[in-house]
Amino acid sequence: MGYLKDKRPETMMVTDRWEFGAARYKAHGLLEEFVAALKQKKLLGSLCTSCGKVIVPPRRICGRCHIYMDGRQIVSNIGTVTCFLISEPVKKDGMKMFGLDPVASGVLKVGEILIPAFVQFDGSDANFALVLSEVEPEDVKIGMRVMIKWVDNPQGHLSDIEGVVPLKKE
Repeated sequence: MGYLKDKRPETMMVTDRWEFGAARYKAHGLLEEFVAALKQKKLLGSLCTSCGKVIVPPRRICGRCHIYMDGRQIVSNIGTVTCFLISEPVKKDGMKMFGLDPVASGVLKVGEILIPAFVQFDGSDANFALVLSEVEPEDVKIGMRVMIKWVDNPQGHLSDIEGVVPLKKE
């Protein structure tokens, strides 16, 4: 199945507000394995031994076969943008992230633009939501190749991944 961009080459724009709230992850025992791999700058996925599907981050049940995904597989740190959003410039008191004003708390600067993106990493059959940075909003495209931006010293936390950045052509 091809990308929607093949049928609709122009980008559709929708303006909206998105209020972030608190989040809680249900780990089901897989989170420990996932963050242990992150500490080594690796992405771990669940492998379905029936259909061969690889899901990152890992999950217990295959959405296609409905069986336990007991296999594990490391996938590439390089992937493809499959969907993205471009935020309005950030304003003080303009939004909440995890219950906090990101400008007042020093996480974001006034005027900063966020680009949350879904990325399908090479070797994976699922999308992973991360923030895209180090790129101008007008240069972001579906199909764009990106790579993970890691923190300098991974500690085995979800925050070991800062986001994704465009893949540098060499």
